[in-house]
Amino acid sequence: QLLERGLRSPVDPRPDGRPSGRERVIAGFVAEEVPAHGYRAYRVEYGQARRETRDRRHEIENEYFRVTADPADGALTVEDRRTGAVLSGLNRFVDGGDRGDEYTYCPPETDELVDRPSKPPQVRVIERGPARWTLEVVQTYSLPSGLTENRDARSPQRAECRIVSRASLCRGVARIDIETEVDNRARDHRLRVHFPTGVRTEHTHAEQHFGVLRRPVAPPEDDGTCPETPVASYPQKSFVDVSDGQRGLTVANRGLPEYEALQETDGTVTIALTLLRCVGWLSRTDIRTRRGPAAPSMETPGAQMPGRWTFHYSLIPHGSGWETSFREAHRFARPLRALRTDRGAGDLPPEGSLIEIEPPALALSSLKIAEDGDAIVVRVYNTSDAPQEGRLRLLPWPGRLPHIAAQMVDLNEEPCLPAGTALDPADVDDGWVRLSARPNQILSVRFRTA
Repeated sequence: QLLERGLRSPVDPRPDGRPSGRERVIAGFVAEEVPAHGYRAYRVEYGQARRETRDRRHEIENEYFRVTADPADGALTVEDRRTGAVLSGLNRFVDGGDRGDEYTYCPPETDELVDRPSKPPQVRVIERGPARWTLEVVQTYSLPSGLTENRDARSPQRAECRIVSRASLCRGVARIDIETEVDNRARDHRLRVHFPTGVRTEHTHAEQHFGVLRRPVAPPEDDGTCPETPVASYPQKSFVDVSDGQRGLTVANRGLPEYEALQETDGTVTIALTLLRCVGWLSRTDIRTRRGPAAPSMETPGAQMPGRWTFHYSLIPHGSGWETSFREAHRFARPLRALRTDRGAGDLPPEGSLIEIEPPALALSSLKIAEDGDAIVVRVYNTSDAPQEGRLRLLPWPGRLPHIAAQMVDLNEEPCLPAGTALDPADVDDGWVRLSARPNQILSVRFRTA
């Protein structure tokens, strides 16, 4: 995981030659082998810079992937160097009209999709390692400025919207991280980014709160009784995955909760990730995709989302199913944090961890001080659709004794067993608490410490 942190330089001089201490340097490095739920300390030492000799203007690579940008339309091609598989047409932006409201999407009766920039993009490599390589693609999309007066079509007037994507590879990291900036100057539209997976399947898997759900690619059938037109757009937490059991693509995100799986004419599936929905009303009564209003009819100009927006998402090609990639998605969604410190006199070791959890299918949800303040509560959940046997334990830190009791509790942190009853000794072995979790089950353990 790449860490970046501003370092204050004490030697940058003022005009009079004295140190100013004001200029900052952004330093990045790959933090390897950081303990789970823990930390590791590094020391910055200055040396000779490493330079690449190969002039690569439109591509970047690390030991896992090679990424290139199409000079005509800016779409990305990813070659998986482990398997030789190639994914093309990635990170293509597709914009359509939206005459709906904040509750419900509704395309205009005569829509216009814009899926290409209005002119060739600008492509350049802006970082060349050794820790990170970044490819920048600058595009301009000419979008209809809004809807026509009767709201049945998109306006003939145009708005120029600048889209800048930066795709990054880091040494030792098996994913492609993308940062996209959008300067939105249009109204009444939906902007999505497409990722053709090349996979034929009938289902997707998407993480929800405390679990992963399997959903069909095809939209639900409309039997005429639904208050809203059935759609195949669904919520997600940190990732959505498409795979056929042999290979697949996981798209991870930070704060982008909507996706749709689109079935192409050749049977393959494309993941569409929603970046912006721009509408001007809290609720309307003239929406074809919903019967009646959802709330008071009130204009909400801020919901047109004008101005500049930044989005973060990541591509994780993989073999097998989502079970092989979701940990990388979690690493992207909750990245490491860097803190610069001075040399201290503390008694903590150079690295440490708060907790150990086995197996990987048991994901940590929270690690917190108990509400009553005299214990530590650990909450995990089973991500898989099969029962899991696992275990967890708190690790002692200098100056703190190991826990002296452990108890299963519910989400209110109240005992699941009779009051004052600790876990059966058979469930605790050398500090490890043994767990048995049903599919998508949540388990909470309360540790009382000395």
